Amino acid sequence: MKTASANLISLLASRNQYAMADLFTFTLADASTLKFTSAQTDLGAFLALGPRLTRGPTRSVIGVEVDTLSVTMATSVETLIGNVPLAQYARQGGFDGAHLQLDRYFAADWATPGAGNLAMFAGRVADVELTASEVQLSITSDLELLNVMMPRNLYQSTCIHTVYDAGCGLVAANFTVSGTIAANSTTTALYCNLAQADAYFGLGSLQFTSGPNIGVRRAVKRYLTGLITVVPPLPSTPVAGNTFTIKPGCDKLKATCQTKFNNLANNRSFPYIPVPESAY
Repeated sequence: MKTASANLISLLASRNQYAMADLFTFTLADASTLKFTSAQTDLGAFLALGPRLTRGPTRSVIGVEVDTLSVTMATSVETLIGNVPLAQYARQGGFDGAHLQLDRYFAADWATPGAGNLAMFAGRVADVELTASEVQLSITSDLELLNVMMPRNLYQSTCIHTVYDAGCGLVAANFTVSGTIAANSTTTALYCNLAQADAYFGLGSLQFTSGPNIGVRRAVKRYLTGLITVVPPLPSTPVAGNTFTIKPGCDKLKATCQTKFNNLANNRSFPYIPVPESAY
């Protein structure tokens, strides 16, 4: 059920004409936010001078149907997210895993303060497509989170937790380290100054903090001391001196939990379960 403030209810009940605009709040994977509006002028923290946004219709239904919303962002070389053009930012995964909150702004007219906002849609970016002039986002409503496997906990040989989640209990920041790219690196093989033992960062993740790939995140396929292999390939070849942060992953084995993370108390693996047998 949608709720509205008393001022908004009073405005809608007292007149047939009023000012109205969409408010887009994107919460990115790193918890930072981007706020844009379809209005012709800024509305508080919501910027009118960002990318021109258009969206598809929203629906209100009874039940738990998962709805989707399409949002199109017009791109140009002048449209920047930070210091990166919008199209490049989206291509490098800037909107991957982002959450959108769509609200409708109401006011008597553009010269008076707003009477309130009405929540229209909330969901996560499920797909990003780029054309020559647009970034097209497909967003799935938060009801998709109800689509979880049941029973929630399974007995299996490997741990049921994901490293750094609430069940695991580890804090990613405590294991994140900084590194610097060395010469002869490619888009998949990154030579660096890290000295941790082989396989330490395997199955982990890496994010660039400078250079042509700034903001780009990649999975670590393999780690040998001083050499990181990432997938998929980077959009640009890194340059010696570029910096990044990296954190180790977990193969969910009991031994890894004990020796690498010293977190055996939170381990939920059952390594002694008998293997499946077949009878003929």
